[in-house]
Amino acid sequence: MPDMPGHEATMSDREANLLRSLTETTWKFYVWVGVLFTVALWGLYAYVTQLRNGLIVTGLRDQIFWGLYITNFVFFIGISHAGTLISAILRVCNAQWRRPITRLAEGITVFALCIGAPMVVVDLGRPDRMLNLFRYGRIQSPILWDVICVSTYLTGCILYFYIPMIPDLALLATRSELPNWRRRFYKLLTLGWVGSPAQWHLLEKSISVMAIFIIPLAISVHTVVSWIFVMTLRPGWNTSIFGPYFVTGAIYSGIGAVILSMYCLRRVFRLGDYLGELHFRNLGFGGCSGSATT
Repeated sequence: MPDMPGHEATMSDREANLLRSLTETTWKFYVWVGVLFTVALWGLYAYVTQLRNGLIVTGLRDQIFWGLYITNFVFFIGISHAGTLISAILRVCNAQWRRPITRLAEGITVFALCIGAPMVVVDLGRPDRMLNLFRYGRIQSPILWDVICVSTYLTGCILYFYIPMIPDLALLATRSELPNWRRRFYKLLTLGWVGSPAQWHLLEKSISVMAIFIIPLAISVHTVVSWIFVMTLRPGWNTSIFGPYFVTGAIYSGIGAVILSMYCLRRVFRLGDYLGELHFRNLGFGGCSGSATT
């Protein structure tokens, strides 16, 4: 970490390898961005078609009211538990082997919520109806609590993702190989970080508080999501087991998302020195031992 603002810190070979994706751009990057941009345009066309013709184009009928959007919503909200399980719980358990994968898990949480939460708005057919939830919403409605929980969870996860990155952003702000506008942007995000003992103490305390806060919040989010299905009164769905059932399923899907992402990043960016067999094995068995090290 930089000792003084404006001074470029010494970087190890491991750190230089990790930052190579920020400092070097190849043709593969532009090809991948082009593919994603094409998919986004395709999705925009499909959404405009839905606005013109209604939700009937998605296959929804009067007897089929849980379609692809709500399926995606539950799926991505479940994946978002990855950051809670891998980062928060393992931090509370003081499992030292978690360190190479916590940022990955926290990132998956934020990105999954950013994809899953808007699915509710898209599923309405008319986005302007979302305003009725705030105008005429009833506190007894699980839909209102669902919006409150997901919004609070997203805010908490963004903070939990951002706070540990402050020292890393300070490091990036000192790298001369980065463009000036990026270094100024990183410096702005550091909030005046200089790496003093008092700042490190406050940072660790903030992370510990957020880790404890985010665990019950994550459990409440998926429990409330399950209540929406339970209150449809459909046979086989109207059961109190849906709360723990959804939470358990989210834990499994979150771990699966982290393992799959670890494998892909390990192959693409050659991160065999950081993501080893120990991490895959411990994730598979759910190890919380604090004695294991990388």
